[in-house]
Amino acid sequence: MPLLHEWESFYVITGSSAAALTGLMFVVVALMSDVRVPRDESALQAFASPTIVHFCAVLLIAAFITIPRQTIDSLRECFVLAGLAGFLYVTWTTIQAVRQTAYVPELEDWIFHSALPLIAYAVLFVSGWMLGRPRGALLGVGISALTLLFVGIHNAWDAAVWMMLKGGAPMNEDEKQIREVIERWHRATKAGDLNSVLALMADDAVFLTPGRPPMTKDAFAGAFKGLSGQIEAKQDIKEIQVNGDLAYCWSQMSVTMNGKTRSGHVLTIFRKRGGSWVLSRDANLLTSA
Repeated sequence: MPLLHEWESFYVITGSSAAALTGLMFVVVALMSDVRVPRDESALQAFASPTIVHFCAVLLIAAFITIPRQTIDSLRECFVLAGLAGFLYVTWTTIQAVRQTAYVPELEDWIFHSALPLIAYAVLFVSGWMLGRPRGALLGVGISALTLLFVGIHNAWDAAVWMMLKGGAPMNEDEKQIREVIERWHRATKAGDLNSVLALMADDAVFLTPGRPPMTKDAFAGAFKGLSGQIEAKQDIKEIQVNGDLAYCWSQMSVTMNGKTRSGHVLTIFRKRGGSWVLSRDANLLTSA
């Protein structure tokens, strides 16, 4: 296909740019582990992972164009499958963006994280089908690749600026350990692993809930055993303050169990015991949604 030779320089530039920017995104994500930003897996899937996917899509398109001995039929299959997969993926990430609670998207976010990528992958899909007229179809593919590249650049820059403005000072080691305790607590609770949950709290731990008497560690264990079904919890940490061997954590939390969701604010006090942080007191204001 002699017509593909006209596009070689274009895809050398866009493909190499996408590969380089993918590496920079790994650096940005690595830096996020040291700043105070909300830890929400759904938010990561909705706003960070798609940027990597868009850069990889551009690299993949460049590879399709430059593969030796490509034919109209083989190139059509590559573009159609890539466009369809990208469209479905962006649809899924848009659903994740709606569900996540760590960040409230603005109009600009919906445009660059949902609308433009959906259009780009749709154009790629249609251009693949139209390869019977290669000149116009290849122009559509080029527009698709360039759109995805600039969308990725915008979103990567947006993430870096948001991290700089919202992240604040780097976390100290105590705050990192407390966040790890909270993450282990949620994993163990979801898995129904009572022993792991109990290991994360002090022997004299007390839980305070509205309208009920204080709950001790033994009472908590008994209540945990009586639960049925998987527990899904999302916790948005608002503040962690450490003072010596004591620390408090203020969070916004939602807990879903047996199809019912309760949400509200939680204030947890941690105590350092033998070099490790454990839950000492917990007061939650969760109410039914």
